[in-house]
Amino acid sequence: MDPTGTPAFLPLLLLSAVLTVLFALAAAFAVRRILGVPVGWPRSFGVGLVVCFGGAPLTTVFLAHSGIVDAEDAARAVVPTLMLFGLSIAWAFALGTGLLVAVEVLWPTGSLGTPWGMVSSLRASGARRKRYLQVTRTAFREGLLRPVNARSMQGGTPEAARTARSLAATLGKSGVTFIKLGQMLSTRADALPPEYNAELSLLQTRAEPEPFGALRPLLEAALGRDADEVFASIDPEPLASASVAQVHTAVLRTGQRVVVKIQRPTARKQVKVDLDIIERFARMLERRTTWGRALGLESLAVGFGVSLREELDYTVELANMRAVAAGNPALKIPAVYPQYSSNKVLVMERLDGEPLGEACLEAETPDSRRRLATELFDGILQQVIVAGVFHSDLHPGNILVLRPSGPSSDAPAGPALALLDFGAVGRLGRDTRMSLAGFIVAVQADDNVAATDRLLEMVERAPALDRRALERGMGILLTHLEGSPGVLFTKLFGLLHRHSLGVPPQLAGALRAIGALEGTIKLLDPGFDVIAEAQRRSLTWISAMTTPEALRNMLASNAIGFISTLQRLPRNLSMLNEKIESGNLQVNVRQFASPADRGFLTGLVHEGIIAGISIAAIIGSILLMVSDSGPMLAQNLRLYQFLGYTLALGGFVFGLRSLVRILNTGR
Repeated sequence: MDPTGTPAFLPLLLLSAVLTVLFALAAAFAVRRILGVPVGWPRSFGVGLVVCFGGAPLTTVFLAHSGIVDAEDAARAVVPTLMLFGLSIAWAFALGTGLLVAVEVLWPTGSLGTPWGMVSSLRASGARRKRYLQVTRTAFREGLLRPVNARSMQGGTPEAARTARSLAATLGKSGVTFIKLGQMLSTRADALPPEYNAELSLLQTRAEPEPFGALRPLLEAALGRDADEVFASIDPEPLASASVAQVHTAVLRTGQRVVVKIQRPTARKQVKVDLDIIERFARMLERRTTWGRALGLESLAVGFGVSLREELDYTVELANMRAVAAGNPALKIPAVYPQYSSNKVLVMERLDGEPLGEACLEAETPDSRRRLATELFDGILQQVIVAGVFHSDLHPGNILVLRPSGPSSDAPAGPALALLDFGAVGRLGRDTRMSLAGFIVAVQADDNVAATDRLLEMVERAPALDRRALERGMGILLTHLEGSPGVLFTKLFGLLHRHSLGVPPQLAGALRAIGALEGTIKLLDPGFDVIAEAQRRSLTWISAMTTPEALRNMLASNAIGFISTLQRLPRNLSMLNEKIESGNLQVNVRQFASPADRGFLTGLVHEGIIAGISIAAIIGSILLMVSDSGPMLAQNLRLYQFLGYTLALGGFVFGLRSLVRILNTGR
């Protein structure tokens, strides 16, 4: 003990710990520099600790093998002792580096994640397991896990009706992502029996409501003030309870009747867990199945996640509503109040009507129903092909049937339609829209060559494309349309996958929106032929895109570059003519012009040199270690043997560097 009561060995212990850490950090830095690849700092620091704690035992072994067994021997051979001490530390470093390379082979850097990342991953894994159990319990409670037979997928059977009710109840009570899945399935009249479509379409308004008391704090936080300062009244009973939010009717202080869309408090957290599950499942299927790789399931899941996250940001929805309205659709779109809206609250005009999935249209005349179907079809295709900004989530719950409130010269004689929920909006560029319209015209003309040309203008080509086979496949596809866009696009996607053609996400969204439109339009007019109507209107849409003003703008946008080219053309032609007349026209081809190619070749040469040095060093070390000649450094150690151990060390380290760089390139 010192006078202060501190143990005498404590300062020495602290100094030793500090020196150990500093030495380990220096060794970690050295190993990263020697290997020449990004190795994680934690495992590099581990090599430093191996050198710290392994150097002393290795020094003892080296000295004993050389005949230096005690302090007196070391005092008589100071220089050899120091040389052996340095060599033992170097070999401890080399062996630790070898251990690091072995760990890199088994568990490459980044595969295990950081320690704090592993803790976060364990927490997320627990959330996933909890979610699995929740969905499984819900499915069991709703009877979805009962034994079923083939009749459950045959329309008109009691088994189909019961299974459809169980499926809808399970999805409706399992949260945002699963409700979205049900909404998507409800539009696929071509894939599911009518019982399933009827039950799943009810998911639009049957989501379990949140008490308004739980939503009011979120509303006031978004407004930045008390709700009573903005609204004269708010109905606590929700007008609709959707998958990620619920809607309440309200009246502003200024007297306007509005609806307030408030996001569910748990929506974002639940979506995060569900998307984690979906993306992991898609990644596993793409890695382990051929069809998963062909479909690109991982990229599809990532795209779905991006779309769903955008739906949770109502500032995006507000911008989408403005963009669609600017496209002049033939459908009513609610006005929005941006001064009262935020990323979790959206205030918009109140429209009195019924969702299409619940509206009773039996009293309407066939002409009125045909008019509604035509207006919906024209409005959506106008968005897709002419405006390029379109509603991409056209399930029946997002289409409102507006009843006439009274006589008006501007209003139609019967009901009208309005669009709701603009969380999912797609966008297409002008060139893609022109190609899509041309594709529809080619389908109408049964011209498989022109249809293939227009298709290749829209998709991402494969490196080795058999164009003739694609044209033949397109010809066969055009003979199986059956008047259904759902059938057309299902077969079209299959054709694209067989020829390894990638579909850009926005184009895929447009095609799926048109395909989903069929099931929705059938609720208005069962006899409406979507393909025939699209073919009849395709030339009109092309004309709308090629108005004199549009052509004038296109020419003006290209005129500057064209004029600049014309200005340089005489000079370039003159220079070319002079070189031809003088016989100095040359064509130079630079090999390895790309920096990537030069870098690859340079790296290959460097690795070959390092591998050659390593092999030569090991061979030379063996020859030196077995030599019986040369001066003695210690009782049992010759100078040539010491040099052999040193040379073997260099060969070993160079060999490790080559090995780890090869493995890193493979990753």
